[in-house]
Amino acid sequence: MKCRVFLFLTATQLLLAVSVHAETRAFTSTDGRKIQAEPVKVANGKAVLNRPGVGNVTVPLSKLSAADQKYLMEWAEKEKGNRIPKIELRINTNKRDRREENAYEDRRGQFQFEIEIENEERNFDIKGAQGTLIAFGDYMEFKGEGIIMERTQFKDIDVVEGETHKVTGKLVKFEYDKDGYKHGQKYTGYLFELRNAQGKVIERRGSTPRVENDAGLILKLRVNDRFDERTFAKVDGSNVRR
Repeated sequence: MKCRVFLFLTATQLLLAVSVHAETRAFTSTDGRKIQAEPVKVANGKAVLNRPGVGNVTVPLSKLSAADQKYLMEWAEKEKGNRIPKIELRINTNKRDRREENAYEDRRGQFQFEIEIENEERNFDIKGAQGTLIAFGDYMEFKGEGIIMERTQFKDIDVVEGETHKVTGKLVKFEYDKDGYKHGQKYTGYLFELRNAQGKVIERRGSTPRVENDAGLILKLRVNDRFDERTFAKVDGSNVRR
């Protein structure tokens, strides 16, 4: 009995895949058989296809027509851009804030962020990611106002699977007096956002949950912009030179 060349093998291991919205199409085997299916994953020379009413099946790319192989490779490249990888963020502010004796400023401090990005994925490298770091503080002269103390862009962040990449922010020094004649700037928090090369958010991390919730407003602000600490809305005409 002649053995068919086209064999769909049921996956024997759990295949982790991002849910996609590809259209169902007819795939053709090298011996001319056709099935309706939707691509789920392409890796290691195999394609995982979802057959309506059947479920996921796995087939070697070499068993598919040349046109289907080309389609699946192009689909896989597109999906790399849509994938949101699993990462671990470790953020260290390196903040110091000390009292100054016999000085005009009551306190002086500094910070310099170190951010470690660990790629926890397997068989997936992060390439061309973009990071935005914003640090802000109290604008002591006006109660209820904050000020953007740092805004740093990190470009072309590449993190190989299972490895860690570190980015470092600017060294920012600050001074303030919270008693008597109040003036200066006091660091209070931060927001860090990481996007993939296609601009999709991989993760947002803030010093508080409220900062994360209001990330869209904070990201509109620039260095030395003053803002309302209740709403993160920019104070009209505000841009402080340091």
